[in-house]
Amino acid sequence: MKRDWLIRLLVLLGIGLGGWWLTTRTEWVETERERPAQGEARDNPVFAFELLMRELGLRASHHETLDVLPPPGARLVLLSGDWALNPTLPTRLERWVQQGGHLVLTLDADWQASNLLRWVPVETAEIHRAQAKRPVEPSEPETMPDFGSPEEAKAFLKAIKDRREPLHTAPPLWGSEAELTACGPSVRLFKSLRVTPGPSSQPPEWTLTHELRTTAEADGTSLWSTPALRVRVGQGSVTTLEASNALFMNGEALRCDHPLLLAAAVQAEAGATVWVYLHEKREALLPWLWQQAWIAIVIGFLALSLWLWRAAVRFGPLQPSAPRLRRSVAEQVHGLAAYLRRGSPEALLAAEQRALNDLATRRLHGFARLAMAERAQAIAAATDLPAHDLAVALTERYCTRARLPSQLLLLETARRRLQRTLRKDPAP
Repeated sequence: MKRDWLIRLLVLLGIGLGGWWLTTRTEWVETERERPAQGEARDNPVFAFELLMRELGLRASHHETLDVLPPPGARLVLLSGDWALNPTLPTRLERWVQQGGHLVLTLDADWQASNLLRWVPVETAEIHRAQAKRPVEPSEPETMPDFGSPEEAKAFLKAIKDRREPLHTAPPLWGSEAELTACGPSVRLFKSLRVTPGPSSQPPEWTLTHELRTTAEADGTSLWSTPALRVRVGQGSVTTLEASNALFMNGEALRCDHPLLLAAAVQAEAGATVWVYLHEKREALLPWLWQQAWIAIVIGFLALSLWLWRAAVRFGPLQPSAPRLRRSVAEQVHGLAAYLRRGSPEALLAAEQRALNDLATRRLHGFARLAMAERAQAIAAATDLPAHDLAVALTERYCTRARLPSQLLLLETARRRLQRTLRKDPAP
């Protein structure tokens, strides 16, 4: 018993020493990790913006084509500049805004390089300097400075991302909100918008301004920019933002006072409709052709199949063969003769000689007892053919293919004449 207790004590002591060593040699630190998006938040880049609009009572949705525009009075946020794929879109948007639509344009939509510039009375202007006594600089540089190490670059980017800038709104939003806070580089604070000067220019309905930090704050120098502007066009309005599409994306939509800024940009009110146009996505060519013109495709396919069938190589005659009836004796004889002529001309000659001798034996009196020369004389007398040629033809056992037709013709002529003569004048 004492031995067992001693072993247990040593095990507990070892565990305690191991835990003490582990706690003194390691350091436990909590780290934050971003979890990847799941479900619709993974597939929809403006999911957070849509949820925000729905919480405010609006009907929000994103679209990948603008073949059909939103209903009149709706809000349309353009986050894409696929103007080459939609050459008629600027004209259609103008009619839609004139009829009461509210259009929101971002910097990344590249609208100033499209035909929208023809009817949207907004342009980019120089930053307004108030009481500027010496050169000033905006708070956000347009170019990335040179860094000595990657750590300095990361620190600089983090500072830009986490920087908070106050924005002044005129008139105040919802009656009391006169200042908003923007985070990160999604809003271009060193760019300024203004209404295009002209005889028909109207003052903006809403502006968002920012006072940039300067290098001469002690002298009272200030630098103002206007990153957001709304103007009335017909029965609708156009809101322009010097901001990237990231302002509406999941990573930036809910930071700082961006929800207030987005709600102000789309003029959020309960029951309104908000469309977000992400990019132009067309259906693949083949499915689109099948959907739009399947009848023409089927007819063309049938015509092509018929042409290929007509032009195909056939393994039989173009016309059907005659029915296989019973052959006549003459056809059988002609076929056998043609076969013998090609394969055994001697047999064909002997058959013709035998046929003539058999007929002469039956029809000429005493023909079987005659000698070969006398037989030829008797046949010649009855058929009026040369006796010498008949004697050669009757006695010949072999002849060339060149002479075979003439010999067969002579023997067959003698046989037919003998048969015809004997029919007219039969022997007693």
